[in-house]
Amino acid sequence: GTLAAEEAAGIGANILHCNWSSPARGKVKGKDAVFFAGGDGILYAFSANEFIEKEEDGEKYKILKKLWSFDCVPAEYKKDKDGNAIKYPAADGPSELIATPTFFNGHVYVAIGQDPEHGEGVGCLSCVNADTGAKVWDYREIHRTISTCAIDPVSGLLVAADYTGYVYCLDSKTGKEHWVYDTKAHMWSSPLIADGKIFIGDEDGDLTILPLKTDFHPKNDEPIFETNMLVPIYSSPIVANGTLYVGTQTHLYAVALPAKSASK
Repeated sequence: GTLAAEEAAGIGANILHCNWSSPARGKVKGKDAVFFAGGDGILYAFSANEFIEKEEDGEKYKILKKLWSFDCVPAEYKKDKDGNAIKYPAADGPSELIATPTFFNGHVYVAIGQDPEHGEGVGCLSCVNADTGAKVWDYREIHRTISTCAIDPVSGLLVAADYTGYVYCLDSKTGKEHWVYDTKAHMWSSPLIADGKIFIGDEDGDLTILPLKTDFHPKNDEPIFETNMLVPIYSSPIVANGTLYVGTQTHLYAVALPAKSASK
């Protein structure tokens, strides 16, 4: 419970609105690292166990060693064609990072977004090399989001959602888009991948289950299942020990298969 070290990368001085994201843990060049999505729109990587000692006014303290940083906001979101700065929180302007970074197979994935009260706007999902902090690819069809990406470790399929209500299925290695599904409702929740399916909730209270496959065609194919839970679903579905948990604005639901008998 004692303080080991603190961040001193200057995030606070450049925050657009506030810091929202939770940190994620992963590896940088084989060593434990912490990834933080800043309120300045920049993704940071810090060492998890290497600290830098500082002394100021006779007081000694330790700070997190910054390994790299990556600006997730495209340059064209910052200035218009005439070179004038686009002021935050304009729909076509810069955003901060609200989602928690997702670490998978040596890469970090995160998309920009703003306070839902600011409305919809342009987004960008970035894939960053965890060892170097260099961009691997970005996907700009996504809108502003507060949702964290889900990745299937077997197929490598990445599922992302945005505040507008779209669910995206991409190739995590290349950023190639496989399909986009429109829930037709604002979305605060993050997608869950479990049992070869995608679970996602929206502000209208719909819990939607989609197939985790590349040949799903939203214009022609129906979801596996969809039900309305009467009030908004702001939290992300969770699966534990074979049970699906869904938190709505008023209730927590646990959904499980009937218990099997010993003979079965």
